[in-house]
Amino acid sequence: MEGEVRSERPRWLAGLVCAVVALSLGCSRPWKRDDTRTWEGCCKGADACLALLEETHSPDTGEKWLPPEQACAAWKLGREGEVVVSRLVSLLRHPERRVRGGAAQALANMEGKATGAVPALIEAYEREPGGLALHALSSLDDERAAPAIVRHLLESPTSALEHLGPTLAPVLVEVLENPESSWEALVLVRHVLARRSSMYTETSVTRLRMLLARELEEPILRRPPGTSCPSVPEPGCEAVFDGCTPRAAYVASVLAAHVRLGAKAAPEALQALQRADVRLTPVALQALVAFGSPAAVPGVLEQLAVPECRARALASLVLLGDVARPAATEPLLRLLATGKEGWERARAAEALGRVGDAVALDALRQAVYAPHSEVQAAAVDALGSYSFRAHAEGLVPLFQQVVATHASPVARSHARLALEGLSGQEVQPAESIDCAHISPRRSGGWTLREGHTSIQLHWDKPKAPPRLGPCADVPDGDSASVLEAVGEACLVGRDDGEFGGTLEVHEPGRVTVLEEPQANPLQAVRMHGTLVVVEGLAHLAGGAGRLVRVDESEGRWRATPWVTLPGAPMAYALDDAGDLVVGTTNQRLDEVVCGRAGAFAPAHVLRVTVDGRLAPVEPDGRP
Repeated sequence: MEGEVRSERPRWLAGLVCAVVALSLGCSRPWKRDDTRTWEGCCKGADACLALLEETHSPDTGEKWLPPEQACAAWKLGREGEVVVSRLVSLLRHPERRVRGGAAQALANMEGKATGAVPALIEAYEREPGGLALHALSSLDDERAAPAIVRHLLESPTSALEHLGPTLAPVLVEVLENPESSWEALVLVRHVLARRSSMYTETSVTRLRMLLARELEEPILRRPPGTSCPSVPEPGCEAVFDGCTPRAAYVASVLAAHVRLGAKAAPEALQALQRADVRLTPVALQALVAFGSPAAVPGVLEQLAVPECRARALASLVLLGDVARPAATEPLLRLLATGKEGWERARAAEALGRVGDAVALDALRQAVYAPHSEVQAAAVDALGSYSFRAHAEGLVPLFQQVVATHASPVARSHARLALEGLSGQEVQPAESIDCAHISPRRSGGWTLREGHTSIQLHWDKPKAPPRLGPCADVPDGDSASVLEAVGEACLVGRDDGEFGGTLEVHEPGRVTVLEEPQANPLQAVRMHGTLVVVEGLAHLAGGAGRLVRVDESEGRWRATPWVTLPGAPMAYALDDAGDLVVGTTNQRLDEVVCGRAGAFAPAHVLRVTVDGRLAPVEPDGRP
């Protein structure tokens, strides 16, 4: 029986390609509302485009993004001269929200030519802080908008705040400096500045360092006003931001987001760690890890000994690398040998590869044949890492043996990549399967035959925010890639492509930051009762992906890097046994690649079991 394996995620790419082709060939027919080929022919001339801007064809559903008429007209009007500015300004008071948004977008597209519209845009922003006027003000980057942004900060679209220009971006630092800023305002500003570290300049970092030093000089750490905190807040290893979090933690977190410039704040981060505040300590420790500071090693090893903090500690040791040598070698070797779960042993192997202590070579060699695919692959990757390049002569025979005889195609593929890295030459896989069974097609779909079983793989678009429930009030929830209610909490993922992303848990009065900014959360899946977030990035010719397990215990949330995928995830399904089946791009597992698909074409179908084992789906339906 045949099953169609579909992924809706590349639709935007197909539309973009079609648009480029159409633009190159020209338009052969009048533009239509649902035309997916090009916007070039939607209107000609300022009068026609202004008329199109005022067209609405359906009731307003509150959708954040502009419908085709306004989007196309705004794009065309943005290429006009200053002559249309006054007419666009008049439309900022139009009774139809979509028309107002289109006018603001057109002014944003005009950039410097629309400077005269700044007062009207500020007025429009004051009337409707959640509209598109702030996007235009962000584009124009005029300092006159700064007071209004401060007044309406919590009502403003996060996406617009993330794109403030160099003139307006310092407004956000002023919010951190203001002792009267609420915890909600501090949470928002920390999120924006951590996501957009490109806003930073030498001046901004110096200013933030001075602010952090001032906060740490206080005998009693200052917290947001109007909050009541327990005398001994609950300890944890994740970054938690609420009314009990010291103001210093928000500043330290922002500095940590920009490794190169932020590293200048390592002395202040160490001072923050020494204050031993249970809300400040995790943030200060994560900052020191981001800076690659040896001062972080003792605290990370303390976390490694705590089961609830082990995933965070292992991720930190991977980032610290040889800075943690030799102190981390022995506890990592012990975890590699005795870890209760496959992900623990796999992440320990990964960290050992980054630490690069030759003492670990024998244990990693043995782990290549451990009874878990994730551990095997991590051990091979660790041995093939740059840290052990000096031992390449002794490792090449091992990699050759794995490529030729290892039972796992995952381990074989990783060993083949390790050999390529050492030799600089392509190593052909030993075997391949019949491409009639698994084949990506030109349309982006797959045909998969699994004996008498048919699996439909799919990829859902990001959800709109629910009107009720814990996700209803998440800021800019309609632009989140993951929005999943978990009891009284909401798991929120934001994916910004090559610029990273965030994974957070929002609860009343509290935000727990699980991952940033490297994460690319795409989808939340419930597998055997466990909440799993599918993460990944397909970029140019490359791609990477992983599964992250999210759980909560005694009020503390954790994100566990669970399974490393062979490429960027493109589609998924749950099979009859409840296991996760994932379609990914073709970065590894070359034994099951059919043809040379590009980064956006699915090339693998893989099954992930309840204990985190990864194996390609073979034609007879067995892993």
